[in-house]
Amino acid sequence: MTNDIMMRYAGMFTVFAIIWLLPLKLMPRQLMTMAGIVWALGGLSLLILGVTRLVPLWTMPPTTPLAIALGAAVVIGIAKGKFVLSKTAGKNIVRLQSESEPLPLRAMYAMPSWIIIALMIGLSMTLNLWGEVPVLVRGSVNVGIGLALLVSSLRYFSPPVARSVNF
Repeated sequence: MTNDIMMRYAGMFTVFAIIWLLPLKLMPRQLMTMAGIVWALGGLSLLILGVTRLVPLWTMPPTTPLAIALGAAVVIGIAKGKFVLSKTAGKNIVRLQSESEPLPLRAMYAMPSWIIIALMIGLSMTLNLWGEVPVLVRGSVNVGIGLALLVSSLRYFSPPVARSVNF
């Protein structure tokens, strides 16, 4: 693994350590904003990493596997963000809206969300550690996951949904 990638993972683990260990408490609305920012920054980081990996392959004609892989990554990433991770974000928003007291920073996500984050980071690390995984695959996966995170992060910045009243 290159030093750049090692530094990226070190920075990521540092951010997670700060989130988990910092004794800071925030109001639920502030945690929602923080959750959206972290989700979006993670997505943007992965998207940039994926595009950076794919740039050297752009010299090939557009009918090569690059166009197919990139197109699939974009479609799958947007669909995953809109239909899967947006639901996760929505559940997290509802959970935070139900709270009224300040919560620790790590409460910005529920445990299932932290597990999803860990799995996505683990997938990225695994693809980097296995040197035989083609750059086309690694870059496409990074683009897809990055777009999924970016699309789903938009939920955190939408106006709050009014709760329905049951009569």
